[in-house]
Amino acid sequence: MLTILFDGIAYGMLLFILACGLTITLGLMNFINLAHGAFAMTGGYVTVVLMNRYGVSFYWCLPAAFLVSAALGGILERTLYRRLYQASHLDQVLFSVGLVFMSVAAADYIMGGQQQLIQLPAELSGRMEIFGAGIGRYRLFTIIICAVLALALQLILSKTRFGSRLRAAVDDRRVAMGLGINVSAVFALTFAFG
Repeated sequence: MLTILFDGIAYGMLLFILACGLTITLGLMNFINLAHGAFAMTGGYVTVVLMNRYGVSFYWCLPAAFLVSAALGGILERTLYRRLYQASHLDQVLFSVGLVFMSVAAADYIMGGQQQLIQLPAELSGRMEIFGAGIGRYRLFTIIICAVLALALQLILSKTRFGSRLRAAVDDRRVAMGLGINVSAVFALTFAFG
């Protein structure tokens, strides 16, 4: 029973992290980005390519996947998304659904339709016993990483100068620009991070 509970927590943490990025763009920036999963897919494929084709360590692939996805998000925000910030929600939905279809087609064309597998490091493979429950090492790693990311996100949004600038830009863009906040740069960084 404890094993099932622990596995559920691990899956829930993964969904929570994915939802955090969506919450940043939808909740904070008031932009409906249904293509959010495409950015997560990009990170997954970056990990697969780096590990399977170039032999990069799993631990180096994780930050690389984040950085590549964030860079792609920043580029798309600067070139495409920013034109739709003031558009209707229907226009935002239609645009982002179009991006989803394009990204899925591109991934299928480049990587193929078969499942892509990676080999986890030995220290993350297998299970261990904690309080009589069989706990997967990779799932424990996932929970720890997701908890650290959630805590860092909360601290960034509530305790840093960037977080206060973001909250000001979201509340009233014109007043924030009048106070000298570069709203465009704040939104670009926020979108890329999300």
